[in-house]
This record gives sequence, C-alpha cells and structure tokens, in this order.
Amino acid sequence: MRIRSVVVLASAASLVIGLSGCAVLGAPTAQTCVSWVDFADAQAMYDDATIVVAGVADPADGSIELLSGPGERHRVDVDAVYKGDFGGDELWAAAPRDYCVAEPPQPVDDPIPTGERVLLFLHPASADAVPVGEEPEVADVGAWSVLTPLAGVVAFPEGAKPPFDASAR
Repeated sequence: MRIRSVVVLASAASLVIGLSGCAVLGAPTAQTCVSWVDFADAQAMYDDATIVVAGVADPADGSIELLSGPGERHRVDVDAVYKGDFGGDELWAAAPRDYCVAEPPQPVDDPIPTGERVLLFLHPASADAVPVGEEPEVADVGAWSVLTPLAGVVAFPEGAKPPFDASAR
C-alpha cells in the first residue's frame, strides 16, 4: 500500500511541475510565447500600426517589459509622423523579442538600429495582451513597441519616399 501511495504522490508531483513550466525552475523573467504576424509589405505594417514615425534611435539604455519579454529601450528623435496623432519630437520605443527559441536573443540582436534614420511602425508597449479596439489615447502612451521582432523597422534615409500609401487606408 505504501508503494502505491508513493507512486500516486510522485505522479501528482510530476503533473504539477509539468503544468507550472519554468516557474518551478526559477526563470528570471516571464514571457509569453506567441505566433508573430507575418506582414506582406510596408503597406500591411502601416495599416496595422497605431502610429508610424521616422527618426533616429539613441543606443539602448534599459528595457521595456513587453508581452514577449523585455525589449531594449531606445529614445527616438522623431522628425516625421506618417500616421497617428503623435505630436512630440521624441518617444521611447522597444522591439519585442522572440524568447521562445533555442537561442534567446541578446542585446546585440536588437532590431532597432542606433544612429540610423528608420521608419518605425508602432503600437503602445504593454506587458499585457491588449484587446482589439482598446488601445489607449496616443497622448497617454509612455512607451511604444514595434509590431514584431521581424517587422516594424525599415531603413529610411533622408529624402527617401515612404514605402506605403497613407491615403490607401
């Protein structure tokens, strides 16, 4: 009878450990694994973004907690706004990272380049899932996130033409 109790207890413990995932192992940060949207082109990114700006990012100086885990935080000097009611000349932005891969991203893998003019396709940064249609007012957003780890940053040198049609919306 004692052996049966030990087997049942061991099975229950294995189930609890299996269901709790990394929490039992003491993972340093939490992240949510998601399937990332694959945008066909810059027009699709433009259509999905809350705001679209052009500017130059400073080197990362911290992190922003996003749904997928921490992203490197950059101050961006904004020189043009192509979508949204953003009225400032700078903002804080980060790129979500895919921590659900065999080799987690390192800071050097940050998709937001520093010192180069880029287009940023942005949503409000959040560590929580935001229901569709419930985004905060642009003026209330403290930090922004590019759309995915692979989409939302496009090289945009001075004098370049935007790779989307803002009137097609």
